[in-house]
Order: sequence, then structure tokens, then C-alpha cells
Amino acid sequence: MKKIISYLLALSFIVITYGFQSNIKNDDEPAGKKIFIKNKCSSCHALKVANITTKKDKYPDLSDVGTKYDAEFLTKWILKEVTINDATHMKSYKGSDEDLKVLVGWLMSLSKDAVTDTTKVMNDKVDDK
Repeated sequence: MKKIISYLLALSFIVITYGFQSNIKNDDEPAGKKIFIKNKCSSCHALKVANITTKKDKYPDLSDVGTKYDAEFLTKWILKEVTINDATHMKSYKGSDEDLKVLVGWLMSLSKDAVTDTTKVMNDKVDDK
């Protein structure tokens, strides 16, 4: 009887340990990407450079948004404090100020990647001629 109880306790320990380990996620994704998804920005905007797609073509891909606007303007745009072509951002931002800073910083960093990728493609095309 003691062997059965010991066996069940050992088995329970293994199952519980495995369960905790399987629930621990590998947090490889940047905080900005998590905020982008959490705030449902991806319901309208794609970010091809970050492998985020959407079925809506009406709204711009934000992969290179940091090459067009600075961080201060993006922050104000998201908060609906400025306009582009007499239009304001469609949705109100509901996250924290800290999350907004992280989100804008992440978008700005992606723009550098997008420009690098575009430059590489352009250079590759030039080299092919």
C-alpha cells in the first residue's frame, strides 16, 4: 500500500511539474508587438515587416511609418490629437501612457528594418541589371 501511495505521489508530482512547464510561454515577442495585438491595432493595420497581416486593405501597412513621421507625431496621431489629410485616427487608444511609448518605440524600430529591407531589394535589382 505504501508503494502505491508513493507511486501516486511521484506520478502526481511529475504531472503537476509538466503542467506548470507547459504553461510557461517562451516570451520571444517584443513588448511593442504584444501591445499592438492587445489593442487590436492588427484588426485594421498590417505590419508585414513583423509578420502581422490583415484582410483589410483600406488601412496602411505600418512597416515603414517611422520613415514618414517621428515618434512625437505618431503618439499624437494615436491619441487623436493631430490629423493627416484632415482625418484623425479611427479608434481611441485605451492603453497606458507607458504602453503607448513602448508601442511607438517598437513601430519606429520596425521602420528601420523596413527601410533596410527595401534598400536591399532595390540594391539587388540594381545589381541584377
